[in-house]
Amino acid sequence: MLKLITTDVDGTLVKDGTMLINPEYMRVIRELTEMGITFVVCSGRQYDSERKLFEEVKDLVYFVSDGGTVIRKNDKILKTHTLPEETWKSMYHMVKEKMPECDCFIATPECCYAENEEGQMFRWLRDSYGYDMRKVPDLSALEGKQVLKFSVYHPERCEELCEPYFTPAWKDKVTLAAAGKEWMDSTPPGGEKSTAIEFIQKQLNILPEETCAFGDNLNDIAMLQKAGMSYAVANARGEVKAAAKKVCPSYSEDGVLQTLIQIFHKNRKQG
Repeated sequence: MLKLITTDVDGTLVKDGTMLINPEYMRVIRELTEMGITFVVCSGRQYDSERKLFEEVKDLVYFVSDGGTVIRKNDKILKTHTLPEETWKSMYHMVKEKMPECDCFIATPECCYAENEEGQMFRWLRDSYGYDMRKVPDLSALEGKQVLKFSVYHPERCEELCEPYFTPAWKDKVTLAAAGKEWMDSTPPGGEKSTAIEFIQKQLNILPEETCAFGDNLNDIAMLQKAGMSYAVANARGEVKAAAKKVCPSYSEDGVLQTLIQIFHKNRKQG
């Protein structure tokens, strides 16, 4: 019997960097929740962005944000993972010194901080994703912040630009996850989507075989592996399709919505 559904957002439910979602998702999430199925939004997005996108059902779902580093229910933080200050500041200096083509930001439970208010990254996160972005003159001058995630940005070649310096330096110290062509996210070990889902499963006494997961990118693979039923959307990377048990239509066809409706009708018949 299915008891938990978890899904990524960008590239899985919606086009990257949009606050537009098919309103039918809200109706189906509500119906699944009334059926006793827990719904989890599990994304690299900031909580503010997730909450705005799912405003109609925000009191019904679990929110896993910033790549798995924070878990919330009803605005209450249940668990966080943070990067040591020395770690994220060293990352920042590496980007500034060796990767001048790239931009970067840090995420905290309250907001995100970046330096270039006029840059493409800052404006995209603020205006398209609905992030609470705050400008600071020097990221490395911030003290005592709970930093959940350090992200490197390039509009087209982030993974490639991180390959010579950033990835080798940090791959054994933090969890690195390429999220689309634009992002390389660095999170604390243990602060991943998969471990967040595992935490919720344990809290609710739900087994992996009672879980269904949806995703599209490399940072979703481990989460898909925590689920007895797993789907990659048709637009997913090849590695994600290989890791998932099934493939559903792309986000542009509302493939996850189609599958959720099928799940609802199947479970209603079984009930």
